[in-house]
Amino acid sequence: CSEWAVMGEPVKDIFSLIDDEHAQLESVDQNIESDVIVVGSKQAGKTSLINAFMNKVDEPKPTTALEYKYARFSPKDGNSQIVANIWELAGDTQLAQLVDVVIVPQRLARSQVIIVADLSKPGDALRTVKYWLNAVRARVEECSGRRHPGDENSEVQSIGIPVTIAMNKWDVFEEKTQDSTEHLQVMAKTLRYMAHAHGASLVYTSLKDKSLMGVLKRIISQHAFNRDAVGTTQAEYTRPIVMPAGKDSLAHIGAPPGLEGSSDRQRLNDAWTRIFEERFPPSDQKGDSRAQKKHVVDSETYAEETVDSMRAQKLKELAQRSARLKAEAAAAAHGAAAAQQLAAGGR
Repeated sequence: CSEWAVMGEPVKDIFSLIDDEHAQLESVDQNIESDVIVVGSKQAGKTSLINAFMNKVDEPKPTTALEYKYARFSPKDGNSQIVANIWELAGDTQLAQLVDVVIVPQRLARSQVIIVADLSKPGDALRTVKYWLNAVRARVEECSGRRHPGDENSEVQSIGIPVTIAMNKWDVFEEKTQDSTEHLQVMAKTLRYMAHAHGASLVYTSLKDKSLMGVLKRIISQHAFNRDAVGTTQAEYTRPIVMPAGKDSLAHIGAPPGLEGSSDRQRLNDAWTRIFEERFPPSDQKGDSRAQKKHVVDSETYAEETVDSMRAQKLKELAQRSARLKAEAAAAAHGAAAAQQLAAGGR
């Protein structure tokens, strides 16, 4: 699979290129598409998780702005092929406006979002999760023109598309907190509440743990390729959390002190945030603000200077792929004709 990055309004031309590529797969009767949008913390391992999902062993490279990859799955009926368009947004929140490019009304029904946060930097984990839950909700509501089910006092207020929170680098976090079960408990309960309140799945991940990576692959595949839902749950806070959407409840999570029995979303949100930040103080964001301004300027320059050449390169790659597919089809047809002639001659 090829990958490439673009920035700004010209990114929208990617969709036409994808459509062109899918049209070239003449051996498949029908293609079904889905979109996987991956966002989250800088250096949290977004690219590595994508590569693991695609069973690639490539060394991750720094993501610039917005990158595209794709994965394919062929159902047992053999008459169709599902293509998952995988989009990765670089950085943390610096380029959040690019969500508007990949979450669009006409593709909303087949989209899912993976929010990746870094457990090796626990003080910033909740900020990342809350920011992207709210940003994705706002974009989905803008695309659909309506708010999604759940009033202010209901346990769950669905975002409207499948969302998975992947808390990466569990192995590092476990080592740091091995002598403090209280920290493990606060992390687990707070994240479980945030995921549950937004109708999202929650899974701790580590590239060193094949079992956890398998769970993440299954959750993504459920929505990307119409595979079976993940039935596994694991809520013990001293172990990696696995909680698919719809499997949790306020009763099982527990309540912050003084809010037992409450379903007031704002009070619960504020209480869990306060408890979390007491245990995991957020880092100073001033440096990130300066980096954000530089990143935006660099990205704009990047888009102006290179997007045309990158589009041309992608078109060239697609043309080469089309020629190869046609050559393979012609060779197969020639071989079949020759076999028929030999069979006829032998009778």
